[in-house]
Amino acid sequence: MRVFLLLMTLGLSSAFANFSEAQTKMDINVKNVSLEELFKEIQNKSEFLFFYKDDVLKHKVSLKLKNATVATILDAALKNTDLSYNIDVRQVVIKKDVSAEVIQSTGQNQQDRPIKGTVFDDTGVPLLGATVQIKGTNRGVTTDFDGNFEMSVPENATTLVISYLGFVTQEVSIVGLSTVNVTMVSDSMALEEIVVIGYGTERKSLISDAVTSISSKQIEDLPVSTVDGILQGQSSGVQVMQNSGTPGGEMSVRIRGLTSISGSSQPLYIIDGIPVTMGDYGQLSYSGQGSSALSDLNPSEIASISILKDASATAIYGARASNGIVLITTKRGKAQQSVVNVNVYSGMQRAWNKLDMLNSRQWMEYRNDLTGTTVFTQEQMDNITVDTNWQDVIFRTAPISSYEVSTTGGSEKTKFFLSGTLFDQEGILIGTDYRRLNARANIDHQLSDKITIGTSIGLTYAVTNRVESDQTLHGPLPNGISTPAIFPVFNEDGSYNQSGPYANALSIANEAIAVNYSYRTNSNFYLDWKIIDNLKFSTKWGVDFMNFREHSYESTKTVQGAKYNGLGFETYSNVTNIVSNNLLSYNKSLGKHKLDALLGYSFESYERTSSYIRGQDFADDSLEYLNSAATIVSASSGATESGLRSYFGRLNYNFDDKYIATFTGRFDTSTKFGENNRTGFFPAASVAWRVIEEDFIKDSNTFSDLKFRVSYGLTGNDDISPFLFSELYSTTVYGGMSGIYPSNIPNPDLKWESTAQFNVGFNLGLFNDRLMLTGDYYNKQTKDLLLSRPLPPTSGFSSITENVGSVENKGVELTLETRNFVGDFTWNTQFNISGNRNKVLELYNGQPIDDIGRGGNRIMEGQPIGIFYSYKSLGVDPSTGDIVYADTNFDGVITSEDRTIVGNPHPDFIYGLTNNFSYKGFDLSIFLQGSQGNDVFNGSRLFLESLQGGDNQTTAILRRWKQPGDITDIPRATTDPVKAAQNKRVSSRFIEDGSYLRFKNVTLGYSLDADMLRKTFFSSIRVYLSAQNLFTFTNYTGLDPEVNYRGDDNSVIGTDFFTYPQAQTFTLGINLKL
Repeated sequence: MRVFLLLMTLGLSSAFANFSEAQTKMDINVKNVSLEELFKEIQNKSEFLFFYKDDVLKHKVSLKLKNATVATILDAALKNTDLSYNIDVRQVVIKKDVSAEVIQSTGQNQQDRPIKGTVFDDTGVPLLGATVQIKGTNRGVTTDFDGNFEMSVPENATTLVISYLGFVTQEVSIVGLSTVNVTMVSDSMALEEIVVIGYGTERKSLISDAVTSISSKQIEDLPVSTVDGILQGQSSGVQVMQNSGTPGGEMSVRIRGLTSISGSSQPLYIIDGIPVTMGDYGQLSYSGQGSSALSDLNPSEIASISILKDASATAIYGARASNGIVLITTKRGKAQQSVVNVNVYSGMQRAWNKLDMLNSRQWMEYRNDLTGTTVFTQEQMDNITVDTNWQDVIFRTAPISSYEVSTTGGSEKTKFFLSGTLFDQEGILIGTDYRRLNARANIDHQLSDKITIGTSIGLTYAVTNRVESDQTLHGPLPNGISTPAIFPVFNEDGSYNQSGPYANALSIANEAIAVNYSYRTNSNFYLDWKIIDNLKFSTKWGVDFMNFREHSYESTKTVQGAKYNGLGFETYSNVTNIVSNNLLSYNKSLGKHKLDALLGYSFESYERTSSYIRGQDFADDSLEYLNSAATIVSASSGATESGLRSYFGRLNYNFDDKYIATFTGRFDTSTKFGENNRTGFFPAASVAWRVIEEDFIKDSNTFSDLKFRVSYGLTGNDDISPFLFSELYSTTVYGGMSGIYPSNIPNPDLKWESTAQFNVGFNLGLFNDRLMLTGDYYNKQTKDLLLSRPLPPTSGFSSITENVGSVENKGVELTLETRNFVGDFTWNTQFNISGNRNKVLELYNGQPIDDIGRGGNRIMEGQPIGIFYSYKSLGVDPSTGDIVYADTNFDGVITSEDRTIVGNPHPDFIYGLTNNFSYKGFDLSIFLQGSQGNDVFNGSRLFLESLQGGDNQTTAILRRWKQPGDITDIPRATTDPVKAAQNKRVSSRFIEDGSYLRFKNVTLGYSLDADMLRKTFFSSIRVYLSAQNLFTFTNYTGLDPEVNYRGDDNSVIGTDFFTYPQAQTFTLGINLKL
């Protein structure tokens, strides 16, 4: 840690130092000086000597160049003169150019006319120093600080040529014009897309792996608050589920299916080359509402995202790559005039869907029917005055806003990107909100021609208020929905009404405190050293530090708090992950042969400390901290640490940009595993054939790209608790004395889960890439699953963690991109679709893992992970009104042996569709996202359609069975405990189709014309209106079809138990560029 801080301090100090040593490149800043003065300045700054005649020095020149070569300086200085130069080693000869004299004199004999204009870059920023030249002559000028130019041109001149370093040279017609405004096109747009890959970059056409890239433009068009939200629907093979609508909550991201049963299936996230610490570090259970470490990153800071999917792309990350890799690159500075961006949006959120619940009268009639007695008289039902809509109480229209300021710029030597953001979101469920402050500083500085240093510093402070909700019966959501409308919110004296079957939902939200505070820094320092032309050494040191604190207090005004005379919790977690990456890269071209080699060494050191305290019996509700608790019920603390040491390499061979081969390998040594299997090797290889470069198709007017790819490799998953390989002890208190006892059986043979993946794919471009199609087929086999194997009772332990079992994922991915219209009206479309088939191949002795979660999820050989395994409902018996279940073993009795597969939570396919339109200043983006064929266990209906007890019910029970002969799907209401329990069994009755199609985002924007901004401080202004979750089409009867029971728990997916729904959001925003 000290070494990292020292290097960063030295780097930042050096970044602003001035260097005056003689170099081939230099800075020139002169105004209206003679050529002789310019030549003397160049001689003083270099080893060059100038030779010229006095009569050639009549010209005056003004120049401002950064880190320019002598040739670049002379090109600019002599651009509009009759002079030329010749460089011979260190000697520079200046002479008159006779041909130029002829051209100039010809032009000057003609009558001239004035013309003026402004030159902008591709983001609307004026360009200083752009060259504007009359085509066919060397007459021209350069633009000033504001990008403006004025010049005289011959009457018969028709075309200007505008050029600038880093941009495509443009020819502009000036026929009949006196003013022209030109927007330059960046080389990065005109040339081929560069894609970030593991520890490097590559031209998109030369990639032989399965990689998807998301650009900053795509990210800017999605006003989402989290990084994982960006990924949803943007890439084939990537399934993103929002576990709940909790502000700042976590999402589940799966790349090409589930590869583990007990471990995580989340991909490895890497920001600017540094792995991100992931997971929920909260110690208080808020199932489904866990805080996401990824929420700390501001999406507007991102320049690009690369998703690495096959083994050849991911194997360079070895033991953590089985679930795929997400590479996030943040924005950096450019050598340009400083630009300030301001982006502000504000809006409102609401629940897009609510359940149809019984009103007071309907519930009273139902209670009478349930008991078979007159619980409520007709007079009482006719005169009822209380009819509380509890969903209106717990759901609210909530504001959301974001304020962001960033600036970027710099010189050829020093570049910077600085940003700050305040994001504020109230939840649509009372008692929830999320506020986040972000700051980032990315600085790059060129010390010399050979050495560049830089730093990325990201800081986040976040505050989240949560309530118990998902998977419990203790929060405002389950309590509010389940409370009948007959019960008011307040008593006549203004106190909370607690007479209902559940706690008052408003009292939980208002009187229970559950807030967590998160401070985080994700920073790094790097140094690049160009040893020789083709050999470069890079080192990067990074730290990801997070301090996470939870404060919770249940006041005596809540049912839970009243039990304990006030109940409080305090938890703390400190997480530090230090990373060092050291790379040696070499590239060489020999004719048609190109070779790129990479060797690397890295290490990581992870440490977490935590503490937990619970107290009760508080003197007063206003004294909510634990020093006011009379009784400390429990307290604990702990520390965990682990390390990873790695050696890796990649070799890429390219023949004539036609045949490409890539070989990758990584050795990982992890402290998480036993001494017998602490080191693993993860190799991979891929080949690609760019058919488009073959003579028989190269000149085709139809095909613009055709490439076939094949890859195979091994990757690992090390997501287990450390020290399972060794003997562990736990503490206890017995007879008033403290002691320790062994808590596990050590297993020195533990090793990582390993995944072998085969991939074959193609890239097709037609009609100059007006239509592009990408397809992939993959087959992933994961073995050595880390599972707990049961032990006999005589061992003294219930289980031991071992490498047992295997699972398979195979699927198809397709992405179609089209440019439907180009010109003044543009229309681009991107569509992706993918299907994955998951199957458990092997478990220990073939024994299934049963009764998982509320929905009866099961893990068994030959089936997907987490299938729904319970009783099959055959419907309601018209004669009795009771549910009839299938007797699958035909023994005449319904027992647990009759359970069978009743549903599959995995979708048949997932998809995303984006259409972008623009016309003049208007732009419209429509993004649709969906899932098809997945089943959901609607666990909320276990209570809301139970037809027993005091819970409120959905209006579905209005069609319940009431008399013999009724044909319906809802059983009778009964107080018979046996029949009621049978009708409420976890069964296919509660399995629903969870397919959905969402209009995930619709954004309409308008950019003001540049001419309107000419006399303002702004180079661009865009206003926009955005709608998130505008429409959802689904047959699912719950609040939201997009559910995930316990976040990243792979075995209990697809269960809905009072899940916090997503919000429908409308925002109005403005983007200013100065």
